[in-house]
Amino acid sequence: MFTPIASRKAPQLIINQIRGAILQGKIAPGQKLPSSAELTERFGVSKATLREALRALEFLGLIDIRKGAKGGIYASEVDIRVSRDSLINFFHFQNVSVQNLSEVRKVLEPYAAKVAAQRIMDDDIEVLKKINQDCELALANDQHDRISKEMVNFHRVIARCTANPVLIFILTFVEDLLQDTKDLLRPDRRFFQTVVEAHKRIVSALVKRDAEKASVEMYKDVSKVEEYLISMKNDSRFARPKKRHVKAK
Repeated sequence: MFTPIASRKAPQLIINQIRGAILQGKIAPGQKLPSSAELTERFGVSKATLREALRALEFLGLIDIRKGAKGGIYASEVDIRVSRDSLINFFHFQNVSVQNLSEVRKVLEPYAAKVAAQRIMDDDIEVLKKINQDCELALANDQHDRISKEMVNFHRVIARCTANPVLIFILTFVEDLLQDTKDLLRPDRRFFQTVVEAHKRIVSALVKRDAEKASVEMYKDVSKVEEYLISMKNDSRFARPKKRHVKAK
């Protein structure tokens, strides 16, 4: 399965071979790989080179290195959180704006609501109702951090109802980026009250399995959130201090 390597880029080539074998199904999740000693011999590399490659594969979530009597190197199914966190770290250096996030949300969130209305189960509707109830209770007690967390869960449940893994991943990722923005701006009670009411209208449409209405209400919700967050970013109270330029003497 694996071939010897002779290159200064040996760690990356090892990663490519093992990753390829896992993604092609030659090694199934949970299956044990050859031992480190065997891999060192097969690849024709040093222990240090193999160790570097295995650490990278473990970081990527493709393998699990276990210790003890049943220890060894095992192929693992990539955790969605690992991939999402890596992307979030990347986009935090890309100056992503509220408008950027909202453009994506306006396309995908209404579509997700429309599909969810056609596929949602009664249990999912009960979950959404419970989230809204928890938000109203938290709002009454001014627990804004709790409301913010529940609002993210609301959108995740709807995304999950689409049964589309690509859509679920993208929307979860976008919601996490948006949550980071909200954590910085710290919206007030009026914002949360507006969103809670919007979410209740979305649930009402989902209960009726009214796909078009669910889509329209979701678009309104996303647009209102965008409008509010942009107004907060433009508010001088939330503006970042400008850098002072010192003239050269």
